Amino acid sequence: MQETTMKHSMRNWHTWGSLVLGVPLLLVGLTTFFIAHDKALGTKDIMLPIQGAGYEEMEIRSSLQQGAEQWIGTKQGVFRVENGKALLVEGAPTDEIRDMVSAGDAVLMAGKKALWRMEGAAATKVFKGDCWQVAAHATGYSAACKDVGLLASADGKAWSARAVEFPEEVLTALPKGMALSKVIMDMHTGKLFFGKEYEWIWIDLLGLACVALGITGLVMWMRSRRQRAGVAG
Repeated sequence: MQETTMKHSMRNWHTWGSLVLGVPLLLVGLTTFFIAHDKALGTKDIMLPIQGAGYEEMEIRSSLQQGAEQWIGTKQGVFRVENGKALLVEGAPTDEIRDMVSAGDAVLMAGKKALWRMEGAAATKVFKGDCWQVAAHATGYSAACKDVGLLASADGKAWSARAVEFPEEVLTALPKGMALSKVIMDMHTGKLFFGKEYEWIWIDLLGLACVALGITGLVMWMRSRRQRAGVAG
C-alpha cells in the first residue's frame, strides 16, 4: 500500500512538473521563431505598450554640435539639448544613432538600420546596413558598416564600398583556430553548422522541438486528468 502511494505521489510530481515546464518550453519555442525571422516579420518596428523587466532606458550613444545646438543620438532617435532638456529633432530618423558628423548644411548619421543624411527636416537613407561610425575628411566622407567594411563618399549622398587589404604579416599573426567560448556560442546558435546566413535553420529546429515538447506535455497532462476522473467515476 505504501509503495503504491509513493508511486502515485511520484507520478503526480512528474505530471505537474511536466505541466510547469511545458508552458515555458512552449513560450521559448514560439518566441524562437520570431527571433530568427525578426527582419522578415518586422517585429522590431512594432511597438507594444509594455514596460517590463526588459524595457530599455534612454542611453546617449553619440553627440554633435550642430550650429548653436547640441544634438545627441540615442537608441530611440536624435534629440537636441535645450536648457538641460532633450527635445526630439523634427524629421530625424527613428533609429539607433551611434555617430554623427556635419556635412555642410546636412548631418550624416551612422545608425543600426542605415547610414542617414539629414538636411533640414528630412532624413534620407543613403546606405542600408548596420553602421557604427561616420567621419568627414579633406576629400569627402567615410563610414564603417557591418558586413561591408569601409564606405566612401565625395558628397555624403552616393556611397560605395572601398576595398582594404591588410598586411600579410598581420593576417599570419592572427590567432589560428577558434576559442572554446566562440565554438560553444556558435554551436549554441547554429552558426557553427549553417553559418551566419542560415543559422535560422538551427534556431527553427530548436524552436519546433520546444513547441512540440510543450504541446505534448500539456496533452499528456490533460489525458492523465481525464483518465483519473474516469477511474474516480
